[in-house]
Amino acid sequence: MPIILENVSFSYSKKTPLETSALRNINLRIEKGEFVGILGEKGAGKSTLLKLFNGLLNPETGTVRVDGLNTSSREAKRRIGMVFQQAADQLFCRTVYDEIAFGPLNFGYSRKEAEERVLEALEAVYLDQTMLHRNPFSLSGGEMQRVALASALALRPDYLVLDEPITGLDPVGKKEILETLKKVKDEGTAVIAVTHNLKGFFPLLEKIVLIREGKIAFQGTKEDYLKTGCVPLPPITSLMRELKERGLPVNPAVFTVEDALQEILRVRSVIEKESTSNTGK
Repeated sequence: MPIILENVSFSYSKKTPLETSALRNINLRIEKGEFVGILGEKGAGKSTLLKLFNGLLNPETGTVRVDGLNTSSREAKRRIGMVFQQAADQLFCRTVYDEIAFGPLNFGYSRKEAEERVLEALEAVYLDQTMLHRNPFSLSGGEMQRVALASALALRPDYLVLDEPITGLDPVGKKEILETLKKVKDEGTAVIAVTHNLKGFFPLLEKIVLIREGKIAFQGTKEDYLKTGCVPLPPITSLMRELKERGLPVNPAVFTVEDALQEILRVRSVIEKESTSNTGK
């Protein structure tokens, strides 16, 4: 079963002079095994939406269900792995081992199985076992981000929810974490990510949800998203659109450097053939 949001609205500081509407009439369905990107400007309501998935926030109106379960239920929380934008906000144990093992132990798994899951999750985020006895708060920002992700993966969630998961990572780290997320998705876990880094994420996305001023402005495939003219866009797509506007007859609906190169070579070949044909005349 999926995550289903029906007619969901949420406001901060309800019934006070500071009341702010964050989400309005959200209807959304996320299936297991999907890779979903949540896009939108700062303050659009993206992070609020993520917190509704695992019960950190409850909707003001409407319902949120995880595989038919209320998000406040223990089983629903087990099925949702959450990684915050600021990893330090969710770390609290004395060692990396304790941090990653906390979830499995808290949900009743044996110490032996918890240890197996710790090692599995640590390998998945490209961290060495020598890290296990270190204090999480002695690590770099990128390392803390990986530990937070490992903590979520240790429960083998059905849905992995991430808020800007590659922020603060160097290029190698970004590449490795994206590889991890792809593998997790291929194994059947839904990956739901708020991100502004479309350069890395866009090729992996299967569904895009665009939030504007607390409402869903678009939801659908990335191919359809590119056709709408919505923003934000991957940098390579923006470049291709600029070339199109300047008169080069390229198809701007591409989102990888490799596809863009092939499209430019195709257009070059067409132009050269036309030039040769005109010269022959």
